[in-house]
Amino acid sequence: MGDSSFHEQASTDQLIQAASLVKEIPDFTIDEILDAIDKDQFYLVAQAQVDLESFELIGFELLARWEHEQYGDLLPYHFIPVLEESGQCYLFTIHIFKRMLSILDRLSHLEPGLHFSINISAHDLCSEQFAADIISAASQYQMDYDTIVLEVTETAGIFDDVSVTNLRKIKEFGIQLAVDDFWTGFSTLETIRLNLFSEIKIDYSLTSQLINDKTSMAGINAILQLSSDLGLRCIVEGIETCMARSVLLEAGACYGQGYLFNRGVRDNHIEEWITSYRRNRNYNPCANSSILLKQDELDSLEQRPHPSWIWDFEVNGIVWANSAALKFWVASSIDDLVQRDYTAMNYLAKTRLKSYQRRLKAGEEEISSEWDLFPGGEAKKVFCIQVPRTDPKTGHLIMLVNAFEGFHSRLPPRKFIESTNKFPVPFIIVDEDGKLIRINKHAHVELDIGTAETVANLMPQEAFDAIKARCENGVLVEKITEFTRVEGHDYLYLRAVMIPDRNEFGRHIFHIVAIPFQSF
Repeated sequence: MGDSSFHEQASTDQLIQAASLVKEIPDFTIDEILDAIDKDQFYLVAQAQVDLESFELIGFELLARWEHEQYGDLLPYHFIPVLEESGQCYLFTIHIFKRMLSILDRLSHLEPGLHFSINISAHDLCSEQFAADIISAASQYQMDYDTIVLEVTETAGIFDDVSVTNLRKIKEFGIQLAVDDFWTGFSTLETIRLNLFSEIKIDYSLTSQLINDKTSMAGINAILQLSSDLGLRCIVEGIETCMARSVLLEAGACYGQGYLFNRGVRDNHIEEWITSYRRNRNYNPCANSSILLKQDELDSLEQRPHPSWIWDFEVNGIVWANSAALKFWVASSIDDLVQRDYTAMNYLAKTRLKSYQRRLKAGEEEISSEWDLFPGGEAKKVFCIQVPRTDPKTGHLIMLVNAFEGFHSRLPPRKFIESTNKFPVPFIIVDEDGKLIRINKHAHVELDIGTAETVANLMPQEAFDAIKARCENGVLVEKITEFTRVEGHDYLYLRAVMIPDRNEFGRHIFHIVAIPFQSF
């Protein structure tokens, strides 16, 4: 639903001003709203939906606004409830749907393939003519109907015979259906069992509590797992910070929308916005990983109900912690925690921290992982979200750790492998083109991966070509090749095997152990 609660950042003065303005806006009658429909006073605001990894534009959610002659731009809560209570919401939805179709037709040649979605009410589905009117309106245009998405909020009303019949007719015509505000509605599993939806949307109410509430994080993880298992596209709403984007990426999310990417553009300016966005192909609002640590962030984390602390790689220790972290580490004060000797950590912990330091220096925005920690001598399994910051006083790269006790995260197979304690040697996975797909922490430390993106940055191209030529039908290949990336090492000992790529039919990937050594 995108903006049902209007998540606008504002100062206190702005909020007071907005509150006073809301008080001045009267309750509108159904006749006033229907008159506004006749006068075409409603328009759409497009909020971009993007690929979270690449920031590639994949579509828009179109949100209704009323351009009132006296009160300015009004949000849906000023008119949708009145329309629903009067049984007239159906007319408004058809009006907005036709406006969306004209936008799609206008953009079809400029941006083919983008998805455009609007919200429909459960009340709309109760009308026996709803599907017929939707199909009739869409049939006036020559377009790919599967680029149209109708978002339905979960309510009891979508399960009656008329509603299900409407949904089925719309799906059979080729228009896609999405479950809006997933997990917050009437009956999540019953909705999915209808087998009519191709998309689910994670609501802002979960996303906004991602860092502070482990229940919300667990819910998001569960939804992402469910959507993956069922082959449903999942779009996360309300992404406002780079940290939230990074955490969601680590959890397996692919697509999202929110103020981090775009606050919304009026429908008559969409072409201009797309052109500008496309022109800046390297757009990345999270490109600078060296975010300066600010006092207001520390003040906010002090209120966090879960442990947060800062690790300084230069001093090799904790330099700040919130109250929850002091309790977690069984420390009487911040000075007690800062003055502790952290040099007694085992080799795996030291190697892991060194790997994190290299990864964060290389520009990685966030690292999610599970740790076995021993505060006060008691073993605790802790899920941690680790993000880079720069200490404004020392200029040091520091690591802000947001921890969750008693939480087990489903970490999908992404580029960096964390569960490698049982395999303590440099290990990489590359595709047929030599692109690095996965890298374990030992490869980071011992091969100095840094910002390397291809296997050619680690070994001569001819060595990789030889591996590809010899790795057939699962044959294990052993090879020694030159290696000059790390001082004091001359060669790499390689053991490689080729296996089918489960994500791309007909292609293969290569699992390679790469151990550097010095000639004697």
